[in-house]
Amino acid sequence: MKKILNLFAAAACVLSLQATTVTVTPNGSVCSVTVDGTTYDNVPVTVQEGINLAVVNRDGVSLLVRYTDTNTVAVNGTVNGEPFEYASPAVAAYAKTFQIPNSDFETWSTNTNITEPRYWHGFKSATGSLASMASSTLLRSDDVRQGASGSSAVIASKSIIGVVANGTMTNGRLMAQSSTAANTWNHSEMDQNSTEQDKWGDKFYTALIAKPDAIKTWLKFTQGTANAQYPYATLSAIIFDGEKYQDPEPKIGDSSGGLFATTYTQEDAEYAAARVAAKAQNQKIATGDWRELSIPFSYTDASKAKAILVTISTNATPGKGSANDQVWVDDMELVYNAAISDIALNGVTLEGFNFDAATKSYNVSYTGEALNLTAENFDVTAAGQSAMVVKNVENLGYGNYRVAIGATGPDFKNYDLYTINVTRSPLTGKAYVMGTVNGNTWAANVGYEMTAGENNVYTARITTTGSADGYDYFSFTTQLANDADGWDGIKGFRTGAESADLLIDDSNLGTALSLTDWGIYNSFKIAAGEWDLTLDLNNKTLTVSKVFNPITGKVYILGEVNDNGGWHANKGVEMSTEDQKIYTAEVTTAGENSLYYFGFTTELANDDDEGGWNYILPYRFGAPGEGTDVSITIEDSDLGTALALGEWGHTRAYALPAGQWNFTLDMEARTLTVTKATAPGLRGDINGDGKVDVTDVNVVVNIILGKDSKDNYPNADTDGNGTVDVTDVNAVVNIILGKS
Repeated sequence: MKKILNLFAAAACVLSLQATTVTVTPNGSVCSVTVDGTTYDNVPVTVQEGINLAVVNRDGVSLLVRYTDTNTVAVNGTVNGEPFEYASPAVAAYAKTFQIPNSDFETWSTNTNITEPRYWHGFKSATGSLASMASSTLLRSDDVRQGASGSSAVIASKSIIGVVANGTMTNGRLMAQSSTAANTWNHSEMDQNSTEQDKWGDKFYTALIAKPDAIKTWLKFTQGTANAQYPYATLSAIIFDGEKYQDPEPKIGDSSGGLFATTYTQEDAEYAAARVAAKAQNQKIATGDWRELSIPFSYTDASKAKAILVTISTNATPGKGSANDQVWVDDMELVYNAAISDIALNGVTLEGFNFDAATKSYNVSYTGEALNLTAENFDVTAAGQSAMVVKNVENLGYGNYRVAIGATGPDFKNYDLYTINVTRSPLTGKAYVMGTVNGNTWAANVGYEMTAGENNVYTARITTTGSADGYDYFSFTTQLANDADGWDGIKGFRTGAESADLLIDDSNLGTALSLTDWGIYNSFKIAAGEWDLTLDLNNKTLTVSKVFNPITGKVYILGEVNDNGGWHANKGVEMSTEDQKIYTAEVTTAGENSLYYFGFTTELANDDDEGGWNYILPYRFGAPGEGTDVSITIEDSDLGTALALGEWGHTRAYALPAGQWNFTLDMEARTLTVTKATAPGLRGDINGDGKVDVTDVNVVVNIILGKDSKDNYPNADTDGNGTVDVTDVNAVVNIILGKS
């Protein structure tokens, strides 16, 4: 047998690692599905074509369940986001009933009188006046497709006195009636009313119990002599109504020959064409090694699909092949598609769905009055002639629903499954903290309004006093009632903790805590204090942090300034303030370095060690951005400009060259302004670095040329004539030379 028989055998192997058992317990119009001891009760059952269908969408489990009885069960879907498959042993046998019998070509007789695979026929079982003269062969072969073992069927053409008879195989019966190869009296045929039997004792007939969408097979083709004019083999599959049909269909004027010849008429041609439900044909199968072909059926009247006639020939043109052309055939399969291509709610396609994507689970929300949904509100379009659709709509109350919609092929192989959570959106643009916070009490019309941000994120600062047993209790709503006792009217707008009286303490501060579904509103409880709340209604989470206030009324400059001696956690230059909003300081950066680094803190540590630095970290701030490896240098162009400060707890430094500076911190606007200061009595020190040299001359020249501003260098007017010009250059040069 083949190493890989079908999907179900593979699924059974995989599932031995996933689920020990899956059982279905029918109970009238509902059933219970049990997966490894977990039971999902009261799942509605839909019956189609004798198949029971159910879909589950609960607690992270999305399953499509199909069964004919409690022994023939198939389950597909996901469990907690992971793919899940199960098929009982009986499913593989059941699935084969939807295939052409012996389409894997494994059943051959040891009786030398029977050389054809069961249910398949060549010229050994042909009918017609020339049947005894047909010479092509149909034999068993050990040459099988890649990844398989067992046997295949090989068809070979033969040449007799220069006349080539194409090798042909069919699940019907071959007719050999004319010596002219292209005469349509030479054909394959099938008729449900025929009582004739082959050497196996089977009728030359294959009934269909469902409508396939394609036929797949593995095929290998070689030509005895390369024929550039007629290089192709052919496969034809015709689905028809079961009455007598032949392939190719009658060609008007073709005669059966002989003394009592019969000639095909237009009526014969029309009669044959009227039998057809669908065709799948490929007349350009090129030579080559084993490959899988898939040919879709084109349907004209699906209601006529009662039987299938398949014919494979070594050449697409009758009689035009060469001797010993050969076609090997293995693992033929009828494909039953089942793919959902559209889901519409009340006639409108669900927004945001992509039916080609891997995503199979969606959340749909709506506003306004609560909808009353049933399965009838959902219109489903499924690709697949025999695809069966099942819908399950579970009412959760308050206008919320869990929906599961599945489609399956009749052989339980292909399937599609979507789960949809339909939620009545309680998002009103507002959110309130309800409970004993900020001096409030529990009342349906009382709540502390939170500050709305983007994407349905709300924030609030609350104060609790521990008014009840040392704790206060709260939950949330997006709508307040008109009256204190109007709780019923706001049920669908409320949310809260996943469990009753969930304690918020050091173990979960700063953690995104899950909120319940709307309409479930267990309380959080918290001790006395001041707290910041962040409510994310898109992701249904609450994050609570204890309020930390780094404002102490003092600001210290840390780093390489004044006589600070470098960076110390317990030492800084205290800035002056009159209103605890604006802080100032005169700062000197001096030495041999090109740059000197500094930041700020509102608190100093007791010790200058790692513990001290950790202690003051929340109080520190400096240049914008995180990290200490890169600083921001204050350039001449930045002087006099309000520079943005970084966040609390960030330690990135500012840097300045040597000089004297005036610092102004605006703690409300969160800015730093730096201007140059002049060392008293040092005439000619234009750049304020504590000495007079050629750099001061350069500054004056840049001011004269308009490359800098005298506003940044108040000492540039060295000669005091009110203008910065060449006389100031001369004055600085004379100071350097000791002439002044």
